[in-house]
Amino acid sequence: MSARQPIAAPTGHQGFEFDYSHNVVYFKGGSIHLTPHEADILQVLLNNRARTTPLEVLIQNVYGTTEPPSASVSIRVAMHSLRKKLRDTGLKIKAEPRVGYEIDAEAIPELNRRLSDKILVAINTAKASGEHEIVARLQVAYEMAETRRRRWLAARGGEQQDAIAPRQDAIKPTDPRDPPQDVIIPAKK
Repeated sequence: MSARQPIAAPTGHQGFEFDYSHNVVYFKGGSIHLTPHEADILQVLLNNRARTTPLEVLIQNVYGTTEPPSASVSIRVAMHSLRKKLRDTGLKIKAEPRVGYEIDAEAIPELNRRLSDKILVAINTAKASGEHEIVARLQVAYEMAETRRRRWLAARGGEQQDAIAPRQDAIKPTDPRDPPQDVIIPAKK
């Protein structure tokens, strides 16, 4: 992946926040510093939430075309370290034998909120500030997010899902049956 910026100083975050560009997870006012590989792995797992991510996908996203022969071992070691670092946050990474890894973010409500829910919060904030033009634009975004979610649910046979997968900045979905990308994780600078 690209070069990293210096580690940011903790800034009073009370919930869970992943700052991918600085390799830091903020949780309950503290910070958890990740290695670049750990941050890359966490980013891919969050982007592919609600489905198992194959080991080959993790290797490709961490190493790209410069994959060393020891890549799978390196990913497994980084995964072990990442699990230990994130243990207190409630974020769990499950291994699917011979398949890959899946993230379970059920204990972190901020990550399970749909995009439309986040837009509603922004609409209410803009309304309270008297920003009518911003409210109008956010309402258009809200309608787009809800339309996309309804289409995805219809394509899946109407089955309900509590957690919708995050938006994928680095990974483009190849399967039209993939869930919509709803959680926005800041892209690297």
